[in-house]
Amino acid sequence: MGKVTVLAAATGVVGVAAILIGWVLPLLGERDENEPATSRPTPAQTVSPRDDSVFEGDVTYPDGSVVEQGAAFDKVWRIRNAGTVPWQDRYLTRMNDTPCKAPERVGIGPVLPGETVDITVRVRAADSPGRCKIFWKMTDEDGTPLLAGKKPIFLDVTVG
Repeated sequence: MGKVTVLAAATGVVGVAAILIGWVLPLLGERDENEPATSRPTPAQTVSPRDDSVFEGDVTYPDGSVVEQGAAFDKVWRIRNAGTVPWQDRYLTRMNDTPCKAPERVGIGPVLPGETVDITVRVRAADSPGRCKIFWKMTDEDGTPLLAGKKPIFLDVTVG
């Protein structure tokens, strides 16, 4: 009888093990229908660099200011780099001719994202009365316009 008991105990353990294996293995092979077939990590989304600016305002000579005939003055604008790209080798390039004299382009200097910069242009008023409006656009060192969706900034004074 001792043999039968031992044999039954051995069969009982093996039987339980077989039942557990028979139940657990199919579960390991199953997967949720909504789960992807592979468990690879999802790559992080890459953010494209964004070039952008915000006109913060006229620091000197707001639109409509009156300047004397032939006077030299400094026009200053404040612009913020609102993009994610540092500004290197950038310029404000004059887009039109007027009786007032100003350089063809002025350097903007290195500006990191989030920083503001004051851009100064030395202007000489016309020798006769009238309106002086000069448009400027941001360009690279080759003169290629940047920020295509942005309107140019401008100087708009009356020479009196």
